[in-house]
Amino acid sequence: MTDTAREGAGVAAPATLRAALVRGVHGVQGELRVEPLGGDAARFRAGMRLRVEEGGRELRVRAARAGRDGSVLLSVGGIDTPEQAKELRGAYLCVDAVAARPLDEDEWFVWQLIGMRCVSVDGAPLGTIVDVEPAPAADILVIAARGTQVRYPMVREFVRGVDTEHGVMTIAPQPEDPV
Repeated sequence: MTDTAREGAGVAAPATLRAALVRGVHGVQGELRVEPLGGDAARFRAGMRLRVEEGGRELRVRAARAGRDGSVLLSVGGIDTPEQAKELRGAYLCVDAVAARPLDEDEWFVWQLIGMRCVSVDGAPLGTIVDVEPAPAADILVIAARGTQVRYPMVREFVRGVDTEHGVMTIAPQPEDPV
């Protein structure tokens, strides 16, 4: 996917992407317990540069390993105590867009979906994606249409096709949905 693939939909790639949310501290060495925002511990390679979203502080990954609960335990340069790590609780850690991990065939960045037109399987307009809400089982698409919002889990039962080049998603709405 190129940065200009959705030019027609008015969406450009952001300069940075959120890679993780710092949830807390692990241990006495100042490890960060983070929630990865896509991918797993393997994406956080030694030497990888992360930037704290607020303030822009740069951190370099020393080591990463999987936590028990789907979290990732990160050791980063300059954070060596639990007190230093606590200062980052609630912060988003970002990567430059050019350093983003490669996506699988059925993966998209949230920024690619926002603003995308939605149509039914027979081509009828359903609305526009205005948000993607994270959820444990599957992200939730928020589609605005005719002054209301409809939510669909981003699963194959509902999402039948995603065309990032043309900015169109095909949805199979349920008969009771207000489309």
